[in-house]
Amino acid sequence: MRSPPLFLPLLCGTLATVSWSIGNVLSKAALCCIDPLSLLTGQLAVSAASLTLLSIWSGAPPRLGDLRAGLPGILQPALASGLSIFGLSMLPASLEAMLFAVEPPMVILLAWLILGEIPNRAIIFLCLLAFAGVGLLSWTSEFGASATRGLGVALVLAGVLFASLYSIAVRVVSQSVNALRLTTASQLVAFSVIVFAWIGARRLPTLSLLIGDIVLVVGSGLLLLSIPFLLYGITLQRMSTTAAAMMLPLVPVFTSIFASIFLQETLTATQWLGAATVLVSALGTPVALRSQLHRSEVSPHSSRT
Repeated sequence: MRSPPLFLPLLCGTLATVSWSIGNVLSKAALCCIDPLSLLTGQLAVSAASLTLLSIWSGAPPRLGDLRAGLPGILQPALASGLSIFGLSMLPASLEAMLFAVEPPMVILLAWLILGEIPNRAIIFLCLLAFAGVGLLSWTSEFGASATRGLGVALVLAGVLFASLYSIAVRVVSQSVNALRLTTASQLVAFSVIVFAWIGARRLPTLSLLIGDIVLVVGSGLLLLSIPFLLYGITLQRMSTTAAAMMLPLVPVFTSIFASIFLQETLTATQWLGAATVLVSALGTPVALRSQLHRSEVSPHSSRT
């Protein structure tokens, strides 16, 4: 039996990582003149509207029943993006992206705790390596900036936690709902949650935006939310989760490159060491996981969950 062609999922996955990276940089640029909650509200409005129009154009308009499938959107992008965008306002875009590289190991740990999927020693070691890298990334010798940086790191890591929980929740949902419907429903649910939060947090919902600000909101909404989530959903439907996860470390790499070019951001030598540690863990985790799954299939007495 021939295996399905990999060109399309690899292309979609790679384009998704590039889109996330550019969206991160645009979001950081927008935060100089737009508060985080308003920026996220605008981004989700653009994302939900564009995905809804695409669904209608494709002949599969959103249905009320899809909202149940979209409940994971509360985890991601509502909570995950909400917390991480506040963290991004306190951190360089490259550092925020590097912290998100800890998501694959965190998914493994949560799958162990929630689903009972026991990892092997190699996976446990890589998870510990990732968290050690996070410690190096968040370390700074500037005492005045340490509190703000620490809060930013904590917010981003909380966002990573909810993003990881989303990855576990969407495993079940994606089996019965196609990528476009699932992405659209999740974004609509997330938009509803963030709109209520935005209204509750502001005395008067008034914003004065320049044309440049609107371009940043629209561009980051498309490149950070709608486009990459849809492309990565297609990738997950056409190749294994392990293989798709191996492309995620490209996001902090691309983000660091774009942030260095367009935002003139730099990391310290210690932070680059932490970034390398996190990336090694993120790249090694899917390989170790695949090795564990292979041994489980070979062993006739292996337990499955």
